[in-house]
Amino acid sequence: MSRTYTDYINKAAITIPDKFIDVKTGDSHNVSSKIQEQIEYHTNNDTLMHLIFSALNYYFHSKAISNKGSNQLLLEILEIKNMLQQGNPLGFNSYSASLPRKVHVKSSEVNLEEVKDILEAFGGKS
Repeated sequence: MSRTYTDYINKAAITIPDKFIDVKTGDSHNVSSKIQEQIEYHTNNDTLMHLIFSALNYYFHSKAISNKGSNQLLLEILEIKNMLQQGNPLGFNSYSASLPRKVHVKSSEVNLEEVKDILEAFGGKS
């Protein structure tokens, strides 16, 4: 059930549908209660326009998150896994010298259970 909120002072109105389509991804999402609460709050405080423009500004100007750090971490975890499988946990230098320099790893290729086992083997807890 949609509902219309109006900021009469700034001549702005918005109708909240049950679902909306993310224009970047094309995915359909339910409108969360947090979004509804914020729209209602800003309508009551005559700042609905500012909320909308703040959201649009963030949407269009937010910086993309780089996966470079996570790929490096995945490579290091795979290196540790391979060392454990070879029975050489202390041979970091000799093993890393034999690795190819450019390896692309997708996060979907890494089994999270294996990562957990590797971390536990080196004293970490998940």
